[in-house]
Amino acid sequence: MAWHHNRLTVVGRGVRAFENTDWLSVMSGRYWDLIEFSPSRFVSQFDTLKNPLPALQHLSRSHPGLVFMLDYETARYMGLARAKAGQLVQHRVKY
Repeated sequence: MAWHHNRLTVVGRGVRAFENTDWLSVMSGRYWDLIEFSPSRFVSQFDTLKNPLPALQHLSRSHPGLVFMLDYETARYMGLARAKAGQLVQHRVKY
């Protein structure tokens, strides 16, 4: 199983409340680093062993007022996903 290297950006009102949740456990994340934290934006970097997209969709359902953007990379794939209120759109490229 390959590691997924992720960069999560969350924007919108309620970011501070989101940051105080157990979002990293929901994403099954490890090796977490905070990159940016402001009143309307939260950016972090972390790794997962599992595909992060189902968890991203779940988080977006739990926080429908926020927009979630995930850049991820794993063994020969790079992707970008956007989720809001449970709706997920993603693009993936094999290299």
